[in-house]
Amino acid sequence: MPSSFVPVIGLEVHFELKTASKMFCSCSADHFHRPANTNLCPTCLGLPGALPVPNQKAIEMTALMALAVGAKINRRFLFERKNYFYPDLPKGYQISQHILPIGEGGAVPILLEGEYVAVALHDIHLEEDTAKLEHHGNEVWIDFNRSGVPLVEVVTQPVLHSAAAAKAYVKRIQQLVRWLGISNADMEKGSMRLEANISLAPQPGDGKKIKLPNYRVEVKNLNSFRFVEKAINYEIERQKRVWQSGQQPVQETRGFDPQRGVTFSQRRKEVAKDYRYFPDPDIPPLELTSTVIEKLKKQLPRLPWEEEKMWQEKYGFDWQLSQTLVANAEARHFWQMLVPRIKNRDQAQKIAKLIVNKPDRWQGKKPAQFWQEWQKEQSERLGGAQLAAIVAQVIEQETKAVADYRRGKVNVIGYLLGQVQRLTQGKADPQEARQLLEQKLAKNG
Repeated sequence: MPSSFVPVIGLEVHFELKTASKMFCSCSADHFHRPANTNLCPTCLGLPGALPVPNQKAIEMTALMALAVGAKINRRFLFERKNYFYPDLPKGYQISQHILPIGEGGAVPILLEGEYVAVALHDIHLEEDTAKLEHHGNEVWIDFNRSGVPLVEVVTQPVLHSAAAAKAYVKRIQQLVRWLGISNADMEKGSMRLEANISLAPQPGDGKKIKLPNYRVEVKNLNSFRFVEKAINYEIERQKRVWQSGQQPVQETRGFDPQRGVTFSQRRKEVAKDYRYFPDPDIPPLELTSTVIEKLKKQLPRLPWEEEKMWQEKYGFDWQLSQTLVANAEARHFWQMLVPRIKNRDQAQKIAKLIVNKPDRWQGKKPAQFWQEWQKEQSERLGGAQLAAIVAQVIEQETKAVADYRRGKVNVIGYLLGQVQRLTQGKADPQEARQLLEQKLAKNG
């Protein structure tokens, strides 16, 4: 039995596309808050003789997603039947993609501890969503309003090695699909869902590659960022205990109980051959023309990670500030309207931090009004020699706080900053005051 392990994690993220109609029929794709079983037709119900007609807009949205992450576009692709029996699947199969999906490969950049890490993808494919099961006591009710809604699945390679990385990746996918305008990706409403495939590999020696395990455990029912992290961390520890008992974890599908924070066994895990994929005889092979692909390329905006890097390079933002600013659509839009007024890096950093940390200072205001108020505030700021003298006075008076700081209680600097603001009636520049305090404390230390 190995003495130490490396988590090996792959994710399958599903999100519903923001189309007007469903994937293979003309029923509305907007199924939220509709009375149960009112938004359906023979195709949604899988009735004999009903023929599917692919949604061209959904295909183009999927291709746009694939282009955004640098995936290879399969200009000629298939829809296939994924065969399994479950109450939410009236046909006994799901129309999906396996052999020739719309996109293959690609990568999604995520930020981990200030460094960009590329999460390699296996494929991006398009399928139909299933009906929704509702549990009422001992009864299970089925609502077919969701059945047939276009659903994209983004599958990673097994290249993630921590719950934190998995959480960062899921956040990035949600940000990206909203950025592209192809999905609301609302996890609370179920329009974005995911499964995590988790296993443990023996810790390799120096310079050696991780050998992929011959099993994997799929965890379902993950519908929040917090649950993603909790479920993966729990499953890693559970599998460690199994290995330490002298056994290998079994390949299975497990659910996640958010109230108890544990995973539980549901069934033995299927593999691809169990689904008996084959091309759907009712849907001929389809093709994305060069004209359509070029049109989609022109629609691609600057991507979130590109914008993060742009602000880092142009204004010297640290990775946390750039990521937080880009992730908040309202804050980002307000910031971009202020950019033409900004003269230098110092201004840019102060304004960006204010927008990110104090939304009450700008929400509900026009950029011109905010800029005028900010400039007036800056003109009244106390700095330079006057501020240096007050900082020196605070250090001389607050001997206990200074001694605590020099003993390693660095949080006490917040108290010293407060004293500086008290003596200046709140007019001290916070950033300059902190720098002066740190310099003075270090110099006299």
